[in-house]
Amino acid sequence: MDVLHNEALLSAIERMNKVNDRASREAVLDLVISQAQFISPVEILPGENGEQNIQFALLPNQTNQPFFPAFTSWEELRKLCGPKNQQTLVMTFDQYAGMILKDNRAAGFVIDPFGCCLSFDREMVSHLVQRKTLSAPPQ
Repeated sequence: MDVLHNEALLSAIERMNKVNDRASREAVLDLVISQAQFISPVEILPGENGEQNIQFALLPNQTNQPFFPAFTSWEELRKLCGPKNQQTLVMTFDQYAGMILKDNRAAGFVIDPFGCCLSFDREMVSHLVQRKTLSAPPQ
């Protein structure tokens, strides 16, 4: 069951990898903050009073900093967990940003860590939140 529609983002990433100019990078960033939805591997555990506790997976980068993985498709998620059933949530940039900026355990998030491997560290996430806020239409 593929509920994600990240074709525009994946096309933009492919173009960025070929062209690698400012316009192609900006197109990827705009899609990440405005439209993309990501599969996040989690473990959902029973908690107190019928509530559930959700533990998010973290993957270390080359310098052993923990990053939340964000997958653009089930195929990309399978590169992490194989064919086993994996509990997941579908999340947006805003949800990842909220977790990263409120909790110091993660250094950022990484899109398709076993594919295109686009990393967004805490500083970049903060910058993108500001960018999104400034580009939002007034209410």
